[in-house]
Amino acid sequence: MDKLKLLSQISLFEELPTNELQLINDASEMVQLKRGDVILSPHQRQDALFFLKEGQVRLYRMNKQGKQFTVDVLVGGNTFGETATLSLTDDDMYAEAMTDTCLCIMPTDQFETFIESNPKIAMKLIQVLSHRLKDVYSFSEHLALNDVKYRIVYLLLKLSEKSGTRHKQWQSIDLKLTHTDIAQMIGSTRETTSLILNQLKKEEVLKKELYFAIDANRASELLNQF
Repeated sequence: MDKLKLLSQISLFEELPTNELQLINDASEMVQLKRGDVILSPHQRQDALFFLKEGQVRLYRMNKQGKQFTVDVLVGGNTFGETATLSLTDDDMYAEAMTDTCLCIMPTDQFETFIESNPKIAMKLIQVLSHRLKDVYSFSEHLALNDVKYRIVYLLLKLSEKSGTRHKQWQSIDLKLTHTDIAQMIGSTRETTSLILNQLKKEEVLKKELYFAIDANRASELLNQF
């Protein structure tokens, strides 16, 4: 796998010339992760930035009772982690691979040295942080302040926008999701989640073959009714 080519496809670095990409290439490590691998947790911190080339990563928090609360889902081209001055996660955050995933990891001190001579990258990182905060706030608000049916429809619609393909009104969700996975992501029980998923199938808002697919038009209409 061509690591230099992968780095050039990270949104933060897409305008860098080859010689500067080579500096990042030399300072970073590429790792392959399996679905379910935990990348970050409150007990497993790393002073590094993570550049997500392929796959999907879920950022979530967990309360004392073990209930998970999803705050964002990242796809290829995204960056997470923290530097000495900017943080794209926080100390209470978990990061978990939702699919087989390819990451490049760059130690914080080496990234700080790099951006000292590349102020454009520093500015772009601030823009990334600003957009991320807006996304996290919106995602968290929708999953925290509504009932379970709304949370399921909102989550699956957002996942389809991030990972799926559109065919007429149907938008696929290109992830192998179980009912337990979805329940954990919205902070509900498996039993309640299964009941509502079956209801959504009967209402023809949702269908499942190999993967889930959602009727994007009907899902949007349903969300607007709440």
